[in-house]
Amino acid sequence: MPGTDISEKNPLHVSEVDDNLKELSPHGSFELPVETYTGDCEIFHALYDHWHSEMEIMYIEKGSGFARLNRESIRLKKGDILIVNCGVLHSMRTDLNNPLYYKSVVFGLGFLAGQPGDICQECVVSPLMENRAEFCHHIEEGDSGYEKLKEIFMEIHTCHTEKKPYFYVKLKMLFFDFFYEMLTKHYIIPVSTEQNKSLAAVKEVLDHISLHYQENLTVSELSGLSNYSEYYFMKLFRQYTGKTLVEYINDFRMEKAKYLLTHSDAPVTEIAMNVGFNSTSYFIKKFQQANEVSPHRYRKSMRQSV
Repeated sequence: MPGTDISEKNPLHVSEVDDNLKELSPHGSFELPVETYTGDCEIFHALYDHWHSEMEIMYIEKGSGFARLNRESIRLKKGDILIVNCGVLHSMRTDLNNPLYYKSVVFGLGFLAGQPGDICQECVVSPLMENRAEFCHHIEEGDSGYEKLKEIFMEIHTCHTEKKPYFYVKLKMLFFDFFYEMLTKHYIIPVSTEQNKSLAAVKEVLDHISLHYQENLTVSELSGLSNYSEYYFMKLFRQYTGKTLVEYINDFRMEKAKYLLTHSDAPVTEIAMNVGFNSTSYFIKKFQQANEVSPHRYRKSMRQSV
């Protein structure tokens, strides 16, 4: 939100991920696996593909941009509610001239879990945890139940932020209230076995890229990891990431190069080779196309901003 101090307790939620693109940042504690965030997207252009085992609810306070959740591409605007289900591969991009400001809450479904046989557990929580069902990803003004869902989300965010005595009791009640509204407005859909299979295949290839981006990677090699035909997997990969395999690999290498340019004194030629580019001139060309600045100028500007 405007005026947010990113040095405060809940800074901009920028994900650090492991080699499987699973987010590493802890969300809350073992006893209370819930965390709230308030921030803006002014200091980054994109939140790259990642996933986490928790669910996330986000409310867009201002600005515009895009989100991709599995195969779905969503145009974001002020007032939108975005729901990221457990294990969903997602990314986000802000419009540079109208940065996104948001509030979000990330929570483990274990916080709402009951004993085996409990009807809420068996009919709602377990299907969501096991990816047999998911909530729809995008709710906007005018949609059924929007105002009530927005109201409950704000109560959840405030309840967790203020942490008044016994707030965790109210917090659990509010989450179930949110789920009740989602269910009664029919915002839950079954997930097919094939969808889980295709998502797992894409995650495996993304995992391989993150481990071997410094090496020579071919489309045939990567599609072979998926057990799908090369043509079908290329189509599938683009549906989930919005990019071709080659575009994704180049972008991934570029992010690694940007980190090295900022945090090391290695020559540009060495950095290009270290992140998997065989030609320094090609690396410089692609870097300039993607960032509208040369690697040298990028390094200089990042050093000056520190």
